[in-house]
This record gives sequence, structure tokens and C-alpha cells, in this order.
Amino acid sequence: MKTTPAGNMDYWREYGDFVLMAMPYADEVLVKAHGCTLCDAEGRELLDLASGMFSCILGHNHPKFVQSISQQMQQLVHTGTQFLSPPVFEAGRQLAQVTPGRLQKSIFLSTGTEANEFAFRLAKAYTGRTGIVGLSRGYYGTSLATKSCSTLSSHRSKDSLPTVPESLSLPITSQCVNCFTRDSGACGFPCLDAVQNWIGDWGNVAAIIVEPLLSAGGMLLPPPGYLKLLHQMAHEHGALFIADEAQTGFGRTGKWFGIEHHGVEPDILTVSKSAGNGFPVSAVITTSEIADHVAGSGFWHLSSHQSDPVGATAVNAVIDIIREENLLDRATENGNYFMDRLRELSKTQPAVQNVRGQGLMIGFDLQGPDPTTAADAAHVFMYVCRSRGVHLTYAYEVTNVRIIPPLVITRSEIDVAMDVIAKSLEEVLSGKPFRKDLMPANPYTGRLLERNPVRRMAASLWRSSPEQLMEKGKTLLQKTFRRA
Repeated sequence: MKTTPAGNMDYWREYGDFVLMAMPYADEVLVKAHGCTLCDAEGRELLDLASGMFSCILGHNHPKFVQSISQQMQQLVHTGTQFLSPPVFEAGRQLAQVTPGRLQKSIFLSTGTEANEFAFRLAKAYTGRTGIVGLSRGYYGTSLATKSCSTLSSHRSKDSLPTVPESLSLPITSQCVNCFTRDSGACGFPCLDAVQNWIGDWGNVAAIIVEPLLSAGGMLLPPPGYLKLLHQMAHEHGALFIADEAQTGFGRTGKWFGIEHHGVEPDILTVSKSAGNGFPVSAVITTSEIADHVAGSGFWHLSSHQSDPVGATAVNAVIDIIREENLLDRATENGNYFMDRLRELSKTQPAVQNVRGQGLMIGFDLQGPDPTTAADAAHVFMYVCRSRGVHLTYAYEVTNVRIIPPLVITRSEIDVAMDVIAKSLEEVLSGKPFRKDLMPANPYTGRLLERNPVRRMAASLWRSSPEQLMEKGKTLLQKTFRRA
């Protein structure tokens, strides 16, 4: 009789050979979760300030949510693309009730990437154009088309090139970052004044896609008026405006959708992540005008898991529970409390800068005495927090810590998180040698990190002087080229 592994490393020893290491996975093997708490194979708990992958907006395993999913799975799991089911009809009606403006027609898919790909196709079919414009610091998915609208370096790896023709990304300049992260007064948006020259011929632009709050790009909040002006420019040139609400949707920012903070009515709105509270479902919502036009022109879309009844049930449950538990107001109230605590900390801990956010979508910049070491300090900070029982993440290309917990987080859990954040910052910035026990101990992650010389060099940044860094970098690169 086969026995179940007893601990985290037992799982790695028994099954590690069968894992494709697409990420430097943590040692912890998660076996259950509830509310804002994750639990690993050894019974150790972690306070989850990332909502899984920013998805579990109701918290992990919310009882009413689980009950809804379980009941539906006993009735009907899959229909195929030629049939609909009651949950799909109901989810469409519910989305029309909570989305802004004239958005009324929905289709249900599986992932955020799939939803944005569909939104691109919808915009192209409606306008007869083929160009898509995003923001350079935006994150729209993991497919070639969605990556092509961004210039995040993770989207410019060899396996993501070449980019899709007629894809553009509007620059988020250093001045923009300043405006998007702190109250810098009237901006005037000179970056948008240059858009005409940047895009050139608008005649083939089908749509502009934006996140109401750019999470992966550094928790950047477009200042008042920015998205409204961009929306106006798109319409003046015959392009559609797409709001990607993967992370900002369903109350995360204190409103049903983040775009509502900007007074903008999108032509197409996409949801994923929090739409299913961790269950894989996404949706695209558009106006009757657009939907009827493309349907009349022969537009079809076939996907294996299109209009799945269980996914639609998840959307219905999310909307119902947010209403029942008044989670929009709770997101605003607890988000303000969390940000107030962080701002208080920043008065005594100068490394915490530019605390910002909307609702329970919060970020702050981590700035140590040496700016060249700040990026890796954020990485180490994440590990130190985890060793103290709090899981959070950061924007990987900048020194920004992201706090995006479930909307059900309590004040007492926020207080616990703040205590850990304060103590962890003190440890990271103390100048003490790096604690090697913080890094993953499983050999598979270890080998993955060791195979990448750039990552190895980055891992030493925060504890090296410039002279040491140059010498280490030179030696490392010489070894790399000799091997090549």
C-alpha cells in the first residue's frame, strides 16, 4: 500500500523528478487552506497576502463558494461549445448588473490570457483593423499576442519573440512612474501628448488595452484624468478601449471594477483571477452594439472550455458572496487601515516609501541606503517574511512590494502582517550576512537557480560592495563564455 509523504521535502524526494521546473518553486507543499491562511504538508501556516495568484478574493475555500461549486459538479460539469446551461445565463445577467455603463454581453472562458486574446479578436472584428496598443509596463497575459503589447523584460525572452506585428506599447516614462506612485500635483500628461507621434498612423489601431492599476509593472496608479484622456484619444481615432480587470475586478479596489475610479466606460472589459476565486474562469463583457455587429458579420469562437457551467457557477458565487458580506466596503475600510499602518511604519523605517493603493490592492517601494541593491533586497524580504509566517510578493522588475490579500482579511490579521513586515525589514536592512536557510532547500529549485548565472549574480547584489560586484560579475561572465 502506497503511503502519503509526511513532509514537504518527502514530496520533493519522491516526486521531484516528475516536475517541469518552470518556476523556482518554494519548498512548502500546500495541502489545505482557509480564509487568508495557507497550510503546508508539515502543518505550518502562512498568512497569504497574495490571494494565491491574486485570485482568491473571497479567501481560500470559502464555505458558501465551495458549496456552490460542489452542488454544480453533481449536476453538470461540461457541455461543449454548442450548448449553454443555467449558470451561464445567470452569470451573464449578474455581470451585466455590476459592470459599468452599457456592458451587457458576456462569454465565459478559462484564463486571463484567453480572455484578452478574445478581446483582441473582438476588437479587430468590429473595427476591421489589426493593431493593438498596450502600456509598456502593463501585463496582459502569457501568449505571444498579449506579451507583444508590453515591454516588461519577462515578455522579451527568446521564447516570446518575435512580437506580433502591429502591436505597440505606449511608454511609461520615469516621469510617469513618479506621477503614478506619488501625489505630484497636476501632471498635464506630456507622455500622452507624444502618443500621436509614438503610434503614428492610428488608421489600423483596433484597440487600446489598459489595467486600471498596473500591478506587475510596479503597482502604478494612473492619476486622475489619465485613462479618461487615453479613452478619449482612442475613440477620436476609431479605436476601442479595453479594460483588463484580472486583478482589479470584483471589489479588489473598493469598487466592483477598478475602471470605475477613473470615470471611464470601456467598450470591452475582461475578467479572470478573482472572477473565479481561484477556480479557472475568465470572461469578456462588451456592449450589445459590438456583440451584435460581430455576430452579424459571421464571427464565431470555439474553445474546449468555453461556457463551462462550473466556471459560470464560480462567477455567480463570487458576485453573490461579495454582495452578502459587503466586501466592497470592507476592502475600502481595511485597505485604508493597512495603508495607514504602512505609512506609520515609513516614518520610522525610511526604506518604506510611496505607500499607495486602492482598497486591498496595496504597494510600497523598498529603498535601502544603496539603490543598486534594492531589487534583491525585495527578493530577500519576501523570503524573510515567509520564514516568519507571511507570504507576499513583489513586482519582479522593480523594487515594489505588493500586498493583495483576500477581501475577508481581518484587522487582527493585518496587525500580524504589519508586525512581520516591520521585523523582516529590520533584518533585511541590518547588513547581516544573508541567511542561506531562507532559500529553497529542495535540489530542483537549487539547480534551477544555479543554472542561470545572471540570477546568481543578482542574488549577491544586496550584500556586495560595487567593487566586489564588478569582480564577481567579471569572473562569472568569464566562466560563462568559456563554457560556451
